Amino acid sequence: MKLGCNTVLFGMTDLSTALQHVAWAGYAGAELAALPGMADHVDPDRDRARASEITSQARELGLALVAIEAGGDLERRKRTFDFAAALGIRTVCVGSGGKPDDPASWDETIRQLRELAKAAENAGVIVAVKSHVGAAVYSTATAKRAFQEVDSKAYGINWDPSHLYRNNEDVVESAGLLAPYMRHVHIRDCVSRDQKVGPPEDQIPGRGNLDLPRILQAMRAGGYDGWLDLEVIGAKSYPLSRAMGVAAETRGYLNRVIQEIGAD
Repeated sequence: MKLGCNTVLFGMTDLSTALQHVAWAGYAGAELAALPGMADHVDPDRDRARASEITSQARELGLALVAIEAGGDLERRKRTFDFAAALGIRTVCVGSGGKPDDPASWDETIRQLRELAKAAENAGVIVAVKSHVGAAVYSTATAKRAFQEVDSKAYGINWDPSHLYRNNEDVVESAGLLAPYMRHVHIRDCVSRDQKVGPPEDQIPGRGNLDLPRILQAMRAGGYDGWLDLEVIGAKSYPLSRAMGVAAETRGYLNRVIQEIGAD
């Protein structure tokens, strides 16, 4: 397993500065945030001409570009696939949208996810969908169901234990069940089962209630050996140095856990 950091943590600054700090914190890779209103570090329309510049900076910093987290409407997310391919990025992470436990919303969600998967396949990338609190795909069961119903080689799961923990699930069990379908993993912690994620400090791995050593062991036993990307939200108003503290503390903790479970 290798450690990456989503640039959403550094939403207070530009992409170049964010990448520099991800590298200084010791991460092997970076996930680029394309999240309007949170961290619009890359935009598939605005930044297409900058693809070579972005990849060159990452190479100079020794960072792999491992994913894009894409927000916005359906068409914007589809345009992100071609942009990801231009950057040499294999995975684009999205949410499902929709409403939980609503049959009509589920049907529309699956229709849109199939459309996204087709566009991803055409671009030569994978769309990885997160189980997200309050969305149509929100649980272990709905993640597996969506995977089966979309039925595309360009579709997979972006697994985030913090959302499943807040859905009152056994996260270690979920890790084992969904590992075969995981194409990407977001990592952060939780201090409670509350639906709201809490401030950035409550999301730092090792500070909350998630048993991350057991979770990573279950993922590894299930066959997942890909990227683990720190995804901490809510730090946009922080000074850069405070966000850097979050990144560095997390990298130190997760690197030790990976070494201890023999997954390095």
